[in-house]
Amino acid sequence: MRTRPSLSGLLLAAALAAVPVGAVGAAPQPNVLFIAVDDLRVSLGCYGDPLAKSPNIDRLAAEARVFERAYTMQAVCGPARTALLTGRLPDHNRSWHNRNLFRETNPDSVTLPQLFKQHGYHTESMGKIFSGDERELDPVSWSVPEVLRREGWKNYALPRSEGSGKQAPYEAADVPDDGYPDGKLANLAVEALGRLKAEAKPFFLAVGFFKPHLPFNAPKRYWDLHDPAKFDLPGEPQRVQGAPDLAYHTHRELGGYTGMPKDERLDTAQTRTLRHGYYACVSYTDAQVGKVLDALRRHDLDRQTIVVLWGDHGYALGDAGRWCKGTNFELDTRVPFLVRVPGMAQPGRATASLIEYVDLYPTLAELAGLPAPPYLAGRSFAPILRDPAQPGRDFALSQFSRPFNAGPPQAMGYTLRTATHRYTRWVDWPARQTTAEELYDYAAAGSAETRWTTYVERRNLLAEPTSATVLADLRAKMDQVLRERSIVAPPRPAPEGGETTPSRKKKKRQG
Repeated sequence: MRTRPSLSGLLLAAALAAVPVGAVGAAPQPNVLFIAVDDLRVSLGCYGDPLAKSPNIDRLAAEARVFERAYTMQAVCGPARTALLTGRLPDHNRSWHNRNLFRETNPDSVTLPQLFKQHGYHTESMGKIFSGDERELDPVSWSVPEVLRREGWKNYALPRSEGSGKQAPYEAADVPDDGYPDGKLANLAVEALGRLKAEAKPFFLAVGFFKPHLPFNAPKRYWDLHDPAKFDLPGEPQRVQGAPDLAYHTHRELGGYTGMPKDERLDTAQTRTLRHGYYACVSYTDAQVGKVLDALRRHDLDRQTIVVLWGDHGYALGDAGRWCKGTNFELDTRVPFLVRVPGMAQPGRATASLIEYVDLYPTLAELAGLPAPPYLAGRSFAPILRDPAQPGRDFALSQFSRPFNAGPPQAMGYTLRTATHRYTRWVDWPARQTTAEELYDYAAAGSAETRWTTYVERRNLLAEPTSATVLADLRAKMDQVLRERSIVAPPRPAPEGGETTPSRKKKKRQG
């Protein structure tokens, strides 16, 4: 097999040869600007969403590789971010919930920023990178203490009752950008770039924006960018036909906010307002991303800096009767993902190649010429940055545990996304027994519906005779994935023909 030349040699050497940066051996040291956006689905202009107003991220997309088929490892913030930053699957980290700490399982893990720190980089984090909770920060990854949020960074700008619990699900105060935390965070990042330019040391700067996570709070002018009449949802069934109960989350994130129904069954007016608020928050965060990117250019750092912009997971806005995240469906697992490398070939070209979020760690290590740990679960997608037509994975893996709490799982759902299908297997975790399966064909109108930039599942095709061949193939692939990539042996198969509903028998929680 012919060996490919490394992307760092082909792209970065030429682009950075004349730039005065430090070196690891003889290799140039590109900076990394690492931008995370909380709860961002592919509701961006660069992904073709007609409702989105995201000019700054779209401008970045014109200079970057846009990954149209990137998938998170688990559709909730803590496990998703931990997998991306450690390069390990949720099973390897035993991180299936926000309160699961990966260093309790793998204390010697070298995180992505920690690798850069070990090789002479200044690493710095501000905003939500590992987690939005002080208990899940990781000081060893950074050269200076993390800034999650500073005193006075409040979710709400208008007067309301005091307390740390959930309050109103949205707000549109007539305040400047820094009236909410993301505006303050953007200012902090701009200041940091000026300081890092003066220090003339290679850096890994992580900036984690909090919106569009609930509550949907953004300055009024970003709400005014959008026509609320455009946010009505078409009528649609509440559930995917034939999907097992396990496919749906029971954690009611939206239902805990003031004025929201506990069962999250919203009326038309509530749905319209919340969808409007989500897109207003996307526009607000887009403006803050623009400020950071402008500062990168103003300080003449863009020619020597890799920029990565990523959302930790997708999001449902009432589509198919669902809100927020926490499932293995397409809306939750598919993520917006942009990578800009100085001097890259064919900038602005999108790629349909499949990748997983654990693939980012080995890619950035390769681009910077750093030795990646041998245990990583991902593989470099550097060839795709050179040529968007290069193949990615044959399928992307995601998973989700039930119930969603800090204890051990009672059930685990593993899902494989190919270019055309999604196959999901639900497993009784203690017994390793398959209890339910799902199969969706995104090219079949009866199984899935196109919704602008993505798909909404409609009907589980597991029992369809015409699906037998593809089902057998995907079952075999899942067996291989669980055998080679998971910490558990492949679950025992369901009875002949497959079981389509989960067992109702309650399992005793394992200690």
